[in-house]
Amino acid sequence: MKTVLLVLGVLFLVLLWYLRTWFHGIVLFVYATPILWQVLALTVILHLLVVRRIRALHQPHEISIEGAVYRLRHSQWFTPCLFVILLVPALLMAGWLRGADLAESLTYRQIDGLPESQENLRLMPYEVASRYARDSLQLSQYKLGTENIALVHDRLQWTFPLTPDGLVITFLRQNKGMVMVDASTEEKNTAHVWQDMAIGEGMQIRDNLYWNLLRRHYFVNLDDPYYLPTPDHEDIYTVVGAAGYKLRFHWGMLYTVPYFKGVFTVNTAGDIDFLSPEEARGYPILADNRIFPEHLARTFVDAHRYHLGIVNRLFIHEDQIQIQDVRTPASPVNRQPYLMDTTDGLKWFVSAEPHGLSHGIFKIFLVDAASGEIEVYPLPPEETLTGPVRSIDYVRRSNPIVDWNRFDSVEPLPFIRDGQLYWKLTVIPDDAAGIAYQVFVDAATNHVLELHSFDEVQAFLAGTLDAEEAAAPPGSGEELRQEIRQRLQEIEQLLEQL
Repeated sequence: MKTVLLVLGVLFLVLLWYLRTWFHGIVLFVYATPILWQVLALTVILHLLVVRRIRALHQPHEISIEGAVYRLRHSQWFTPCLFVILLVPALLMAGWLRGADLAESLTYRQIDGLPESQENLRLMPYEVASRYARDSLQLSQYKLGTENIALVHDRLQWTFPLTPDGLVITFLRQNKGMVMVDASTEEKNTAHVWQDMAIGEGMQIRDNLYWNLLRRHYFVNLDDPYYLPTPDHEDIYTVVGAAGYKLRFHWGMLYTVPYFKGVFTVNTAGDIDFLSPEEARGYPILADNRIFPEHLARTFVDAHRYHLGIVNRLFIHEDQIQIQDVRTPASPVNRQPYLMDTTDGLKWFVSAEPHGLSHGIFKIFLVDAASGEIEVYPLPPEETLTGPVRSIDYVRRSNPIVDWNRFDSVEPLPFIRDGQLYWKLTVIPDDAAGIAYQVFVDAATNHVLELHSFDEVQAFLAGTLDAEEAAAPPGSGEELRQEIRQRLQEIEQLLEQL
């Protein structure tokens, strides 16, 4: 019997090891949160001390056997409650230590100005790109996979893999290639790259993307994949950034800090390469493209809150930032950072507000999408810039004639020209069937420029359309509308007299 149990136990462990990628999320959390081990060990020690104490109480003339058993049974609640009581403050403290460690070890290089934006600006929001990609899909057994944006053929493009649609089909079919939607234009511009991919997301089991990547490097946090076709479209590369964790010990507590570990590339045939950050920057297919993981860029910027210490972060809030994400009906959470094509290359752009209820820009962070180098532009005290959250309000106020129950302004993206920051928003219908018009909000003056044709947009991006002359300050549009209403009332009165 013992032999059978031993064999079954070994087989169970082998099965767990074989299917380890299925439990990656839980295992990674435990691995990256070593304070759990400490709290568990401390709880076990305290539990043993309590049990011994209860047993010690069972002495002649002190307590009955029934009383000792009663106390021992009720001590079972003591252990889980103690674990929770110790774990909550320990997790908080570990998070504070992680943030302070990152803020101390990272270099936030201060710059005096912002890099100019390229004309390669994302004009098409995700909602419209996704609609165009779905409308162009004519395969009954496939659907769109994880969307992402990258530099494809020197243009910002939305990329969607074609993944099997349906539980049974995921075991029988391979990914069918990808769909690209040009993000730098307003018109529907989709392209398909047809390739049977040996490894991909949405496929089961051994040809699944994450199954194969995590078997190479298990204790990593993977970024969302994006897809790059070769110029001849004969091959497609799946690119996935990876963050690792380094163990730290401070104030008697264990914690981990993330770092950029490298990049996975998978070609159509299923060949997997894991590149270090240095190797990835020299890899041909990744030349001048995004490499540094998006979630890691946000984590590193958010750690700046701790640059004056934990006490300042919790109580004093001097020179402290906070990252605000835009929420609209069409886009519930439009998270920063934003990928921005600049004269200095691709950058992850994060606008940070001061701690509190303010929605003005306090500091602007630029994380190099290739190297991960962090630049910070602190706004001078006399300069006030509107942030992305409040830019939506100015767009709505500038055009109250629009039925905002049927339309929405989405994706406030940064555009910098001549050192001036604008927020570019796109007004779309609620069904995302197209683009109504583009809006540029001057972050310094809140002037709103509405551009209703692609030629106007191109002229503004090229610098041949002056925003100060074209944009009207908030309120002037309302005055014109009031004058129109007054004239209409006068016409109605004349009609009544007739």
